[in-house]
Amino acid sequence: MQLIWQGGFFIIPLLLCSIIAVAIIIERFLVYRSTLKEPLVSWEFPESVVGKLRRHLPTLHTIITIAPMLGLLGTVTGLMKSFYLLGNKAEFYNPQEISLGISEALITTAVGLIIAVLATIFYNYFTARLEEYVNAYNSAIQDRVGQ
Repeated sequence: MQLIWQGGFFIIPLLLCSIIAVAIIIERFLVYRSTLKEPLVSWEFPESVVGKLRRHLPTLHTIITIAPMLGLLGTVTGLMKSFYLLGNKAEFYNPQEISLGISEALITTAVGLIIAVLATIFYNYFTARLEEYVNAYNSAIQDRVGQ
């Protein structure tokens, strides 16, 4: 836990992103599990079902995009802190103080990348499942029209 708080200010929005991403992933699993049991052809309003399946995926995609950027912002501020300490204490400085800024930079970068990678895995899973579901619907409709 202490390692997380050494990530500086930008660890807070990153933690918020991770909480939102986990909530979306769990919610999507529940929705997909209940909805994909029946073929799309059997639903009265297939467009609304597809809309229900797409819900929150743009938010997950936004988290995928901004998490590495927030990590990079943490990197920049951490390195700025280190260089500030080096510049102001040029005659004698404490290497431990300098390392805190570098540590902040590395922690926020790693956290941002981890969030983005994991969210990307689940985003791709959900979009692939949705695409398969819609393709099966399209094939069923073509079969009906062809008969």
